[in-house]
Order: sequence, then structure tokens, then C-alpha cells
Amino acid sequence: MYRIVIFLMLSSSSLFTNSASLPSKGEYDSMHPQLPIINDGIVNENGRVKRGALPLKFIAPEMETHSEYWTNMAQNILQLQLRKNHLNKNMARNVIFFIGDGMSIATVTASRVYNGGEEQQLSFDKFPYSGLSKTYCANTQVADSACSATAYLGGVKANYATLGVTASVALNDCSAENRTTNHVASIAEWAQRNQMSTVIPNQSASVWGIKPCKSLTLLQPPLKGFVTTTEVTNASPAGLYSHSANRNWENDRQLIADGGNPDTCTDIARQLIHGKIGEKLNVIMGGGRRHFLPEWETDIDGLPGTRGDGVNLIKQWKRHHRKHVARYAETREELQQVNGATVDYLFGLFSNEHMPFHLEEEAAQKPTLTDMVSKALDVLEKNDKGYLLFVEGGRIDHGHHKTQAARALDETIEFSKAIEHARLRTSEKDTLIIVSADHSHTMAMAGYSSRGNDILGINNAQIGLDRLPYATLSYANGPGYEVHEEQTGGRRNLLKLNMHRQTFEFPSTIPLAEETHGGDDVPVYASGPWAHIFTGTYEQHYIPHAIGYAACIGDGLHSCTDE
Repeated sequence: MYRIVIFLMLSSSSLFTNSASLPSKGEYDSMHPQLPIINDGIVNENGRVKRGALPLKFIAPEMETHSEYWTNMAQNILQLQLRKNHLNKNMARNVIFFIGDGMSIATVTASRVYNGGEEQQLSFDKFPYSGLSKTYCANTQVADSACSATAYLGGVKANYATLGVTASVALNDCSAENRTTNHVASIAEWAQRNQMSTVIPNQSASVWGIKPCKSLTLLQPPLKGFVTTTEVTNASPAGLYSHSANRNWENDRQLIADGGNPDTCTDIARQLIHGKIGEKLNVIMGGGRRHFLPEWETDIDGLPGTRGDGVNLIKQWKRHHRKHVARYAETREELQQVNGATVDYLFGLFSNEHMPFHLEEEAAQKPTLTDMVSKALDVLEKNDKGYLLFVEGGRIDHGHHKTQAARALDETIEFSKAIEHARLRTSEKDTLIIVSADHSHTMAMAGYSSRGNDILGINNAQIGLDRLPYATLSYANGPGYEVHEEQTGGRRNLLKLNMHRQTFEFPSTIPLAEETHGGDDVPVYASGPWAHIFTGTYEQHYIPHAIGYAACIGDGLHSCTDE
């Protein structure tokens, strides 16, 4: 039998192009730079590029000039792909779910270059399986972090800016929020309700060294927790434990400011401390002390709280867990002193607001994302019940909103380090690790720069029609539009600016106070038991259902009982 492979590539020169639309002889090919290439010593005194400048020579690394280099690389990749025939169908005793907030595909690519070169790999690039997730909300084309968290943690698409509720709840609808029929249960609640399943050996060993499982309910639920570089009440982590008609209702003052009634609607911080899921979380780490302190109290940094009800929720958490081995930490040193092997509950608030960007000087005094993940695992992995850990690299998103690409890329590298730590510390046999993003951003990586060109610099292969250089990275909208040449009204001259300053705002097309999210699909990477079911292109709310299948939690299909 013959096998036919059809490979179609659509391009400007494809068979599908109308011959009448092709350029005539001598006409410029738009697929190549239109103006002189930028090179040393070709800039006029006014900063513009001289006419007639000689083109830059693009030189590939010497080893890459040999066909054997690329052939060997492709064959190595092929061998890795062929190994995927050995599917890991063990039950996922442990689940670690990483979300890079705003980590678009362009962010991943640019971060590789930022981290050493186009050929580099981030830790999760090495995961054997990947897919694409469609991120739209129930009522908007482009998602925010609340409706997306409801999807990837609860398995249900929601309205923009609503959290842990169905699309029956409109923004700010307090009464609808309170109806339990509108509540969306997260995977943390699934694990708590089902008390997770564990492995029962049988006589036949699997290819991965662990024997297939059957369902067994434990007497106690698995350990659960989350780590974030944002405030612990921010939309992404709050998707684990809260139900809110407005993601901004992080404390009672914010709830009132938005027209809500704290007597009938519960703010998110209070839900974390007293909610049926929040109060049972074994690990809570991130920033956001202000939402837990009265406005007349100050924290360890001398900064005030924001609560108007006079409640100190930190003291209430300590009181609630007074009969447990529980620790509260506010500094990196205090976190280091925690003995995770003996602690059952760990609450860490390391900043009044969000954790500082890793590039900021203040960050040296705070625990890194890897520090927090490591300590979380100390607490969660000390018994055989299994665990569920949610980890957010949240400040990738904040860097993009400010069009501060340097910060966004650096936060992505820190996120990658935390993932590598988790994968090295756990086993693929029984620990499923998923890495994804909640939504994308409008940052683009464009032009024909030479290999190894500075990703945070100007494109060294092409200039604009105004004879000014442009950045390799730019945004569709945002604050980067604001600074222009006052005299001409034209673009700002990037050759006169320090683009490596961490707060440099990269160029944007439309002026906005903050850059917006993007609506394109985001990547999903998976490693461990049942990682192969995360391949393909699918709706974002499918992800927790796949986790539920792999870990045998929730009301849907389970790998432990599926024949």
C-alpha cells in the first residue's frame, strides 16, 4: 500500500499566488529589507542612517555552515519523538501546575534569545509534549487573568474579570455571586472532595517502573498549596479558592469602592483565610500583606494595610491553625528557617503589594520564585498522600503591561528556573507537571536581525521608511507610544536612548496607559503521567479536566477507572 504525504506551504511565492500579482522584473521583493542595512559608522550627525550604506554581512556560526550539524540535530529530535510511543499511563500522584502570566509564544522565543541565543532552550522547552490553548472568555475575545483562571483551574469559561463563577454571573453582580449554583469548583476543591486516589500495585510492572493503579480513597485529603510572585489575592491564585463577581474585590475597601456590599459579598482575602478551600491550603506564598491588615496598622516594612473592617486576617490565620504545626513568614530569612519536613501549614507574605521584579534591587532581600517552590515542596512532599501545587510567575504580565520587555523576559527566565527545580526534584513516574500561560500579550518580535543580535536592542538588519532604526521587540499598544520627537512629531530615535534600562518602555503603535493582553493561543507543555493528553489545540477549560483524569480527581473520567 502506498502512503502519500502532502506538504503544503503557503507563501507569497506559492502555487496559489495569482501570477498577475507577482512583481515584474526588477521590482522590489518585499520579503527582503527595503532600505539600507544598519552598520557601524553609517549614522549621520542627526542620528539618521546615511544613504547608500553598505549592507551588514550575516555570518552564521562556523559549525552551522555544515549540513551534518543540522542533520544530526534533526535525527536527535526524531529519536526523542519516537520515544513518545512509550506512554506513561501511571496515575499522577502529584500535580504541579505552572502558569506564566502573560507568557505568549513571542515571550518564550525572545526569552530564549535573552538567555543566551536563538538555539537555547528554556527548562520547559525540553518537556516531551506540548499543545495550544484557546484563551477567550465567555463574553470577550481577549481574556483577563480572572476568567482564564476560572477556565484552567475550574474547567468552566467565565465572563471577563469574574472569578470562580459561571458566565451566569455578570461583573459586580453580588447576589448572583452568592448563589452556590453559580460557583465553579477548582481542582483544589476536586482534590479535597475526592481526597485524591493513590496507587495499588498489581502483578505487572509498567514501562515506567510504577505499576498501574486502581482507585483508592485516602482517609485524609492530599496536601495543596500555591506560590505566586503577585499578591496572593490576585486573580490567578485566587482562582483556586475564591468565588467573586469582580476580581478587584481583594479587600473590603475595594469591594465598597466598586459598589459592592461587604455584608453580603465576601472579599477575596477573607475567602482565602476563612473559605472552605482557602482555610485548608497547606502552602500560601507570595505578596499582598496590605489586604490582610487594617488600614491603621503597618507591616514589617512600615507600609499600611488597606482593610476598613479592622480585621487582622494574619492573626486570624494563626489562631485558626494554633493546634497545627503552622508557620507564618515575612522575610527571606524567616522562610529559610522554616523546617518544611515538620510544618503542616505555611503562610508567607513577603511584600506589602506584589513581589518586586527580579531585576529590582529590593528583590535581593526577598525569596525568589525558586526559593518559594522549593520550600513549598518541602512541606507538600513529606508524606505519601500526594499533593497539588499551583505556581504563578505573575510579573511577566506586569512587565508587558508597562512595555518593559527587559523585565518581562527576565521574569520568564526566573519562571523557567523554578520549573527546572521542580522537575529535577520530582519523578516523571508519578508527578505530572504542566506549564502554560493564562493569556498572551501584544509584544511582537519582528525584522531580519542577524543571529545573536541583542534582543533588547535595535533591529540591525533594516530601518524604517523614515530612515530611523526600529526595535526588534515592539507592542501593538501601550505607554511606549508616548515619547516622540517633539519637533517633527516623528518616531523617537532609539539610537539616542538606553534601551537596556530595565524600565525602558519599548515602542508601541497605539498610545495607552497600559498595554493590553493579546488574544492569540498560548502554549501548554507537559511532562509526567498522562502528559500526552495535553497535545493538540484545545479550549483552555479542558486543562483541569485532563488533570482530573490523570490524577483521578473531580467528577469526570478518571485514568484509574477508565478501561
